Amino acid sequence: MFCCGRNGNQQAQRNRMTRFRFSAEEVQELHRRFQRMTNGSNFLTKNQFRDNMGLLGLETVQVLSDCLFQIIDEDQDGKIQFNEFLAYFDKITYGSQDEKAEISYKLIDQNRKGYFTLRDFQQTMQALIDSWVVMTGTAITNEIRDHLEKRVAYIFTQMDKNNDEKVSFNEYKGILASDPSLLDIFEFLRKGITISIKEATLKQDQIVLSEFYLIKDQAVDLFELMIGLKPNRYSTTLQAKPNLISSLMFCQKKMRQNTTSQFGIQYLMGEEIDALSLRMSSTLNVNKNRQQGAIQTSQIICATSQIGPFIHRGDQEIPIKIDYNLQSKESEETLDPELTDGLEKINYMAEDQIRDNYKEALIKIHELKQQTQQSLDRLEKMYQKKLEEFNVKKKKDLEIAEKRRATIANINKKRKTALSVQFGHQNWNLVLNMMIGIQMAVKSVNALSDYEVTLKDFKLKYYFELMPKRTGNEKATFKVCKFFDYAPQVFNHIRKMFFIDNDNYLSSIGPETLLSSILKGDLSTLSELTSTGKSGSFFYYSQDGIYTLKTISKTEFTFMRHILYNYFKHLKDYRQSLIIKLFGMHKIILDDKKIHFIIMSNVFKTSHEINLRYDIKGSLHQRKTPSNADYTVARKDLNFLESHEKINIRVDKQSELLTQLCRDADFFAQNNIIDYSLLLGIHEINVLQNSSRTDLLQDQESEDISIIQSKTGDKIYFFGIIDILTNFNTKKKIEYCCKRCFQGPDISAIPPHQYAERFKRFITNMFRNNV
Repeated sequence: MFCCGRNGNQQAQRNRMTRFRFSAEEVQELHRRFQRMTNGSNFLTKNQFRDNMGLLGLETVQVLSDCLFQIIDEDQDGKIQFNEFLAYFDKITYGSQDEKAEISYKLIDQNRKGYFTLRDFQQTMQALIDSWVVMTGTAITNEIRDHLEKRVAYIFTQMDKNNDEKVSFNEYKGILASDPSLLDIFEFLRKGITISIKEATLKQDQIVLSEFYLIKDQAVDLFELMIGLKPNRYSTTLQAKPNLISSLMFCQKKMRQNTTSQFGIQYLMGEEIDALSLRMSSTLNVNKNRQQGAIQTSQIICATSQIGPFIHRGDQEIPIKIDYNLQSKESEETLDPELTDGLEKINYMAEDQIRDNYKEALIKIHELKQQTQQSLDRLEKMYQKKLEEFNVKKKKDLEIAEKRRATIANINKKRKTALSVQFGHQNWNLVLNMMIGIQMAVKSVNALSDYEVTLKDFKLKYYFELMPKRTGNEKATFKVCKFFDYAPQVFNHIRKMFFIDNDNYLSSIGPETLLSSILKGDLSTLSELTSTGKSGSFFYYSQDGIYTLKTISKTEFTFMRHILYNYFKHLKDYRQSLIIKLFGMHKIILDDKKIHFIIMSNVFKTSHEINLRYDIKGSLHQRKTPSNADYTVARKDLNFLESHEKINIRVDKQSELLTQLCRDADFFAQNNIIDYSLLLGIHEINVLQNSSRTDLLQDQESEDISIIQSKTGDKIYFFGIIDILTNFNTKKKIEYCCKRCFQGPDISAIPPHQYAERFKRFITNMFRNNV
C-alpha cells in the first residue's frame, strides 16, 4: 500500500510537470510553500490566503487579496487546490504576455462579464491606491486625488479603442503590449502628479512674466509721457498739471496689480507711488486764497477736458472723468481714495512746488523703469532655469524608465524563478516590510538641495512603526514591525552625488513595484539568491536589477557605522571611486528577529548579458572555481591566470582606472579593511547586432570608468570593488597568524597594508599594457 501510494504521488508529480512548465525541483519548492500556507492541508481557504499575504491580507486592504484568491480559485468553490496554485504560478512565472494579461484582466473584470467599464476600472485602481495609502501611511490630498481620477479616466479612454465605453480583453492586452507603463498608476502618483503640478506652475510663471513685461512697457510709456516723447491724452489747457495727474493715476491703476510675483519678488511700483503721493501731500502750503483759486481752476479743467485719463482692460481703453471735488458717481470709474486725496491737494500747490515734485516724480519713474527691467531680467533667468531643469529631469526620467524596461527584459535571465520572493515564500512578509520601511524612510528625509551634512548626521537614526492599522482580530496574527533608518541625510546626500532621484530609487525598491505587478498579472517583488560566501548572507535583487539588498551581520553593520564618515568623505573626494556605493543602512525587527541590511548598487546593472565574471582578491590560496560551474558563477584569481585573459583598453583609460583603484586600496588600508575583491564582468559584443553595438558605444561616451569598452571594440568591461566590511580585528589577526604558518603567504587574511599592495599588484598585471 505504501509503495502504491508513493508511486501514485510520483505519477501525480509527473503529470503536473507535463501540464505545467516547472522543473521537478520547482514543483517541490512550490509544494513546500503550499503546505506551509495550508498548515499541511490539501486546500487553501480564504482566511489562510489572507494570512499568507502578510500586510496585504489586513482587513483594511484585503480587497486585493480577495480578488487574487478569486482569480486563483478557478472552479470558484471557495478553496484553492494545489493544481490551481500551480496553474497560477505557472502563468505568472513562465506564461506568455497574453496569459499574464488574462490574469490582470480578471482582476478588473471580477464579475466575468467579458468586458469592464470605467466604473469597474475605477474600483480596481481605487483598491490599489487605498492599499498603497494604508501600507505606506501616505496622505492623498484632494488635489492629488483629482489628478488621479483624471489619470484613471484618461487610461480608460486609451484602452477603449472603439469608444463603446467598454474594454474587451483584446483591447486590454493590446494596450499592455504597446504601452505597459500606461497602467503604472504609482509611477504617475510619484512623478506624473509632480510633473502636472510643475507644468501648471511653469504656465503660471509664464503669465507672471507676461504681466511683468506689460508693467515694464507701461513704465517706459510713463517715462516717455512725462518727458514729452509721447502725446498727452489731455487737452492743452494747464498741460503740466494733468501730465503729473495722469502719471500718478497711471501708476496707481496699472502698477499696483499683483503685488507679489510667483517667484516671491515684490514689485516696487505700488510702494513707490504710495510714497510719492505722501510726499506730494506733505509739501502743501494751503491757504484760503489758493484754495478758492484752485477750486475755480478745477472747474475749468473739468469743463474743458474732453478726453481724460484711461484705464486699460485688455485691449480696451475706458476713459475716466476726474472729479477733483470728489463728487463721484456710481456709474463712473473712481480712483483709490488715497490717490484722489493727493490729486485734490495738488490744486493747492504753487507752480514751483508742482515743478519740483514733477522732477522728483520723473526721477523716481526713471528709477522704477530701471528696477523693473532688472527684476524682469532676474525673473527671466529664473524661469528659464526652472524650465531647463524641468525638461532635463523629464528627459532623464524617460531615459531611466526606458533603460529599466530594457534591463528588466534582459537581466538575470538565468536565475531560477522559483526563488523569486512571492506570496507563500517564507520571506514574503519580511521583504514587504523592508519595501515599506524604505519608502517611509526616504520620504521622511529633508529634500533640501542645499543641505550640508554635519557630524551629527552620521550618528542619527530614525524609528518607524510599520504596522499601518491594528484590529482586535489581527493582533494575534501580526506583530508590530519596527524599522530603523541610519544616517538618513548622509545616504540621501550619497544618492544625490550619484544622480539618483529618490522617486526613481523608490520605483525600484518601493512597495509600488509590488502593487503594480499585481495589476499586471506578474506578482513578483525581488529575486532572492543565497550568497556563495562563507557568511551565508542573502542578496535580494530588485526586480529591475539596479539595486541589491544584502543582509549583513551585526558586527559588519557596526563597523560600517564606524567608518561611515571616512567612506562618505572618500566618495565625495573621488566620485569615480570603484568602491561599491551604499545607498541606505537599515535594521528591521520582525517576529522578534533583528535583521541588519544595506542597499547597494548592482555592479552589473546593465541590460546586456554578462558572459563572464571574475571575483579577484589577489590571493591564490583556494581561489579557483570548478570549470564545470555555471557561467553565472564568478571565477576567481587562479581561473583568470589560467585563462591567459588580459584586459585590453585604451592606455589613458587604463591609467585613470588603476590610479583610482590604488586610491581605493589605500582607503581600505587606512581603515583597517581586508577581504575586499574586484568584481569584473565581461560582456562580449556580437558585432552582427549593430543596434546593440550602437547602444554600447553610447554608454561608453560616459566618463564613468566602471564601464569601459575594449580597445578592439568587441568587449565591455564592468568594474566594482565589493565585500568592503571585513575589519582586520583580533579574530582576523589570530586567523592570519595560524593560517600563515600552515598555508603560506597567499592566504586572504593578511594585514591591511600588505593586502592592499598585493591587490594593486595583481590587478595591474591583469592588463595588457602594464603601466
